[in-house]
Amino acid sequence: MGAEHLLLGLVHEETGPGGVTLASFGLTLADARSAVAAAVGTGAPKAPSHIPFTPRAKHVLETSLRESLQLRHAHVDSGHLLLGLLSEQEGVAADILDHVGIDRAEGRRRALAAIDAAGEIPPPPEAVPQSRSAIDGANMRARNLAAELSQARAAKDAALDAGDFATATAMRQREKVLIAERDRMATDLRTDGRT
Repeated sequence: MGAEHLLLGLVHEETGPGGVTLASFGLTLADARSAVAAAVGTGAPKAPSHIPFTPRAKHVLETSLRESLQLRHAHVDSGHLLLGLLSEQEGVAADILDHVGIDRAEGRRRALAAIDAAGEIPPPPEAVPQSRSAIDGANMRARNLAAELSQARAAKDAALDAGDFATATAMRQREKVLIAERDRMATDLRTDGRT
């Protein structure tokens, strides 16, 4: 997922600060889609799976977070994302903004005004920040679980290829246990984070 996809999301979301700002420059969803398709093409629809962010999209997200923190906001919304996109000087999203004629300084001014008009949304009262060590521990366990699951799947596939159905069955059982553990972990995280 590239920065251009973030731009498409902002244009699609018409009521937030990012969408309002882009609309004020006359950028429509149809125009943005056409520009992205012309720049990167369109792919065949794929089954839903994890689509990683490109380095440029990650940079935009990091910049958006910094913008939010500088404004002393407790969240990142579409206005902050637009500020992150406006900071980019290269790439498909930057080319589209340039093609539409969005001056970076004016875009930033309008985005800040739209963010200010939207007001700061306080975090929900039940949100309890987790300690850094708890988050690091959960991340490490998730990585280990993913590695164990990958190993179990590889061992199962190898056993099937070798015709060793007893081992394949045992590895399938291990895979089921790991998937159940992963699902419990995800449920626990959602419950703890109230999401």
